[in-house]
Amino acid sequence: MEHPEIRFQILYYLYNKYYGGQTTKLHSVEKIIQETELKNIDRNLINGDIAYLYNSDLVTGKGSIGNGGYPPSIIITNNGIDLVENIINEIIVNIRNQQDTTIVKNEIELISKSDQRTRTTKAWDYVNVRPELFISVGEKVLKLFLSAGY
Repeated sequence: MEHPEIRFQILYYLYNKYYGGQTTKLHSVEKIIQETELKNIDRNLINGDIAYLYNSDLVTGKGSIGNGGYPPSIIITNNGIDLVENIINEIIVNIRNQQDTTIVKNEIELISKSDQRTRTTKAWDYVNVRPELFISVGEKVLKLFLSAGY
């Protein structure tokens, strides 16, 4: 897993917690790792990416900043929420523009007409069950938004 995907996994987890009613709850980095696909990723990579998100004001937290350069518990910021939604919207546009099949276009059209939270969840689920889309569209979009140039 590359840095942009690690960063998105963290932001997506926090996004869902935020819109799941936990708008003020901080989430421990350890719990985030255990509840996502990050549990088998090198911890040094994760630490660096959490520090990146923290220093980019995409997440914030309380408590003393540890050796990794970020608080032990974090929450998504408004900038992080906007970024997750922008990434998902860009993925939808890219899939819509690159797919020839009517079935895929119709499925994406239904997803794109949902409210933003539902659209975000459905679009990410859609990409995850179709890895061929992720390779061609998802990686490109994540790199665009979550690479060092952000």
